[in-house]
Amino acid sequence: MRRQARSACPGHRKPMVNVDTRKLLRSLAKLIEKPEIKALQVSLVQTLEQLVEAESISLFEIRTLKQVGSDQAEDFLVPVGIDDSFEEDDAPLILLREEPQFMECCRSQNLVIAPRSAADGAGAPLRFIHPIFGMKGVTGFLVIDAAEHIERDQEMAAIFLGFIRNYILLLNDNQRDHLTGLLNRKCFDDKVMKMILTLGSINKRDADKVCYCLAVLDIDHFKRVNDTYGHLMGDEVLLHFSQCMNETFREYDLLFRVGGEEFVVVLRNVDAERAQTVMERFRKVVETHYFPQVGQVTASIGVTFIGPHDLPGMVMDRADQALYFVKEHGRNQVAFYEQLVAQGKLLPKQVESDIELF
Repeated sequence: MRRQARSACPGHRKPMVNVDTRKLLRSLAKLIEKPEIKALQVSLVQTLEQLVEAESISLFEIRTLKQVGSDQAEDFLVPVGIDDSFEEDDAPLILLREEPQFMECCRSQNLVIAPRSAADGAGAPLRFIHPIFGMKGVTGFLVIDAAEHIERDQEMAAIFLGFIRNYILLLNDNQRDHLTGLLNRKCFDDKVMKMILTLGSINKRDADKVCYCLAVLDIDHFKRVNDTYGHLMGDEVLLHFSQCMNETFREYDLLFRVGGEEFVVVLRNVDAERAQTVMERFRKVVETHYFPQVGQVTASIGVTFIGPHDLPGMVMDRADQALYFVKEHGRNQVAFYEQLVAQGKLLPKQVESDIELF
């Protein structure tokens, strides 16, 4: 996320912002209007634009990803965008270890002030890098490019980040699975419903740019793992499985644990061929991953596409039908509901129109 501050008239320095208590309280109230981390991040940047002297303000997340053609996972800087509906698969990522200023911020866990290099382009000569803390240390950065060091501005940014951190911890406790850290079933329906509304609201010109593909991932014979090795080792398998998900899927796909050994991933802006490739890759990652004491674990995967007239339950039902087909035909496979229907292997389920009164 990178926002350009409004420029002053040529030859005149923009006056220092005079911030009073009421304005700060209004800003804090605005920050927490929407209980979503993404909306919170956007609101943080917009709020700081009004309160501090800056040429631009950017947010970055740290994501651990595998580079193409490599089994080694590394940390990358991922820009946080205001609208990620149209993000591309090949969006440029920044290797964290090649950015010494960000590395120093990680190491010191404090504000780093550095001169901007020629590669950053013309503009404000100073860069202020604030660490953003999560449950596992530094998880991202707030970057403020400014013409001079106004200590009050950077203190204010740090105070807002501290407030945001505490609020995000509360959101995560409500929206995240406590074992794996993935999104939980509680927020699944809300997020899928928002995707459906997005599909229903876009114009025809952009219809081919936005699509969502939902996959249900189920660990094969998980009950046998629990019965043989115990529930503690079963939890270890779930943790390793979620790590495989985090390392395989893209930084802006949505990952959920919806119950027991069942997980969901929502891919953005992929066609059927691309989705098949991604899901097969994940299936092979799990199949070749070593699970301590247990050894090999496999996964069955059912996939469907989300439509503008769906409901979250309808989408899950279609994906589940594809998943059950896989379970009944050998497991450790990927199946698409739409393909199974087209091939006559599944009958399309009719939507019930009767209303039951309780």
